[in-house]
Amino acid sequence: MKPNNIKLIIVPDIHGRTFWEDVFKFDTEIVFLGDYLDPYPYEEIYPWDALDNFTHILSFAKGNPRVHLLIGNHDLAYVKDPKMCQNRIDRANYDEIHKLFIGNEGLFSLAYECTINGKHFFLSHAGITPGWHKAHSNIFKRSFSESLNADYINQLYLDGSLNGILGEVGYQRYGSNKHGSIVWADIYEHEEAHQDCQTDTIQIVGHTQRVESPLWIERPNFVYDVDIRQCVYLDTEGNICLLDTGENIG
Repeated sequence: MKPNNIKLIIVPDIHGRTFWEDVFKFDTEIVFLGDYLDPYPYEEIYPWDALDNFTHILSFAKGNPRVHLLIGNHDLAYVKDPKMCQNRIDRANYDEIHKLFIGNEGLFSLAYECTINGKHFFLSHAGITPGWHKAHSNIFKRSFSESLNADYINQLYLDGSLNGILGEVGYQRYGSNKHGSIVWADIYEHEEAHQDCQTDTIQIVGHTQRVESPLWIERPNFVYDVDIRQCVYLDTEGNICLLDTGENIG
């Protein structure tokens, strides 16, 4: 039975999977959290299948202004530089994928936000952690709470201000940086507390795979990891629900 209280559908990491097609029957705002390619070998999804799937997602987005495509760490390898994410990168089809991203760059952004029932939501691939924000106070001229603003973050991305730090990978992901970027932060990095990082904004992220159910981190800032291989939605009350059953999961 199709839920009738949907405000925003959220599609977590794709990696060649086709569960996103569940959104076809809905006429509402839809946000993809990124990582469209580079499937996991154990799932028996092949690179050429993922590429074909990606072209279908692009066609869907081009034909629907209510569809918003965010950029993940795997995507940056094709947009910017292969060194930004060398894990499982599709080298055989790299040039074709790069052209698809560049040719459709107007469809992509780093962040999306909305307010539902008085709750402010900020969506990105991995989220902005207080530590990463503080480490780059020379770039982020706003407070942590004020930086959780999609227009602000997307403008920093477009003008190139974030180019030097988007590839930062934290220790949780076996990187050499203390903090991961908005496309690389592990969900557990959000637990680290810093002064002046309190916010009422709820971040919704993917990136750190949760097989059974989302992970909710309450403090120091509110973060939901919804990378569960199926679509979820925000209802009219601002609750997170499973798209296929309508079950309230947060």
